[in-house]
Amino acid sequence: MPRLPCLTLSRCLAAFVLWSLAGPVAAQDQIRLDVLFRGLTVAEITLAVRENGATYALAGRVQATGLAAIFARVRFQMQAEGRMRGDVPVPRRYAEDVDTGRRASSVELSFAGAVPEILHQNPPPGPEAVPPGDAASTVDPLSALWRVVRGGAAPCDWVLPVYDGARRSQLGLGPATGSGPLSCAGRYTRIGGFPAADLAERREFPFTATYEDRGGAFVLTEVEATSLLGPIRIVRRD
Repeated sequence: MPRLPCLTLSRCLAAFVLWSLAGPVAAQDQIRLDVLFRGLTVAEITLAVRENGATYALAGRVQATGLAAIFARVRFQMQAEGRMRGDVPVPRRYAEDVDTGRRASSVELSFAGAVPEILHQNPPPGPEAVPPGDAASTVDPLSALWRVVRGGAAPCDWVLPVYDGARRSQLGLGPATGSGPLSCAGRYTRIGGFPAADLAERREFPFTATYEDRGGAFVLTEVEATSLLGPIRIVRRD
């Protein structure tokens, strides 16, 4: 089966695709985006968001589309909920159901305490997996991406540690540049729990997030990222 950009690589897809789910939202909103590789749309993203005061709930779905769907059966479904402490997400629960075309997996985590708790995981993690006890004070992947997505008054210059029940990583944005459209250079870094071959292949994935000022709040409109097979663009439809 041909390897398509970030489509048969589950963690790469999660890390890059959902970064572009953009912008300040109303009490409930649905956002749609396109993932482009060499000018062709290879996946589409839908994110449902609900904010109620300081609490948030997220549901994201990623599916291959167009010619990519012929070669790769890709489905990502993720859910997260928690509360915001200022601009920092503090998750309570995370769940994902993933089919990369080569591997299907599901996991459910509780972040109610300082140390995450695995409520469900299928299949069991490999011997390289990071145990929950070594992942204190982390956030789930979707909540970390929501920190990028949310935009707001000051979207740049932060770092978050991330844990998905097996892998530890880090997601962050550097200081802002520009004033009209505002750009932040970011980086996704694999830290532990990944197969040795993945770590040998690549540990760091740089990207650039671009925000527009819309009525006094910055809205994420585009992400340019580096995948294992080349550059991709993730563009908001509206």
